[in-house]
Amino acid sequence: MDGERSALTTLCQEFDALIGETRFHSTERQELLERIVAEARARRPVLTLLGQLLNTDRETTLRTLATGLPGAGPGTARQEAFRCPDGACDRTAVPPPAGAIPRCAVMGRLMERG
Repeated sequence: MDGERSALTTLCQEFDALIGETRFHSTERQELLERIVAEARARRPVLTLLGQLLNTDRETTLRTLATGLPGAGPGTARQEAFRCPDGACDRTAVPPPAGAIPRCAVMGRLMERG
């Protein structure tokens, strides 16, 4: 399988998990993912863009894609702490492992990983 086809296959297989993971990252990374999706839908090459998302060169990107995209896949449940989404207070919340992400009671927004 050539590199671009492999990249598109992995993107397709792990798309939902990758979308979920990117919400915890910067707007810049979210926009890059949106660009990757647009290019993939237009059937244009995405391998270089995935390399930018992963911050890797072409060969490392190909090796990474062979094992799946970071943040995708079943993963391992672990306890995480979440904090106020805009830093207005010092609240932290620790849901059960693999539990739902807590929401800010005041703003109704998802809390951020702490």
